[in-house]
Amino acid sequence: MQTFWEDDLKVRAYDIDFNNKLKVSSIFNYMQDIASSHADNLNVGYRQLLGKELFWVLSWVKLEFNNMPQFEDKFKIKTWPKGRYKLYALRDFLLFDNSGGVFCRIASAWLLINAKSKRITDLKNLNIEFPYQPDEHALTDLPAKIPVVKTDGIAFSKKINYSDIDINRHVNNERYIEYILDCYPNEFHERNRMKSMTVSFISETKFNDEIQIGLNTSLSAKGLHYLEGINKGADRLAFQSLIEWDTE
Repeated sequence: MQTFWEDDLKVRAYDIDFNNKLKVSSIFNYMQDIASSHADNLNVGYRQLLGKELFWVLSWVKLEFNNMPQFEDKFKIKTWPKGRYKLYALRDFLLFDNSGGVFCRIASAWLLINAKSKRITDLKNLNIEFPYQPDEHALTDLPAKIPVVKTDGIAFSKKINYSDIDINRHVNNERYIEYILDCYPNEFHERNRMKSMTVSFISETKFNDEIQIGLNTSLSAKGLHYLEGINKGADRLAFQSLIEWDTE
């Protein structure tokens, strides 16, 4: 078993936006891919857990960004299990540009879910000693509840269809990030750069559900926005997010 896991990657055309910058949603895909590969190496990957009727879900994540790479830029991603916090498995990530500088720092918290009951399972039930690295930090933040804020109305709505659903038969977290960014007009993305993003994934959405995203851009801190996704039919929160923008 390897304590740290690294991949060398290249920014593809489908990973960039109209500003020729790496999309935040693409980082979520990279993050999931390397976490999955490392979990396989640690004997807690998808296929190893399938027979135990268990699977991992990303519950909370915080990302901080510097200058994003562009089309065909090479970069490296590194990850490691940092420790346990309550029922969460903590995993950090660093993304390095071609010169070795860090352009993205990520702290994440994952839950182990029983596939039948859909309830959280204690990590002790895996009976595995993880090579935790509690002194290695990409970020020192720990998962915390995001206070609910009154929004200014619905900024985006979407009926959940085939392309939104992942192998666990619910909306993949990368799709939520795309929904969040679609709350803003193109002109906003042309003028502003994301400095950080925190997302708390609260409940799943499935086929034919409708998600509505509310937005508040009037928080006390300049450039700090609050978003929440509501599963309209079930009338419950699907996710909450705080985004810090470097605004003009």
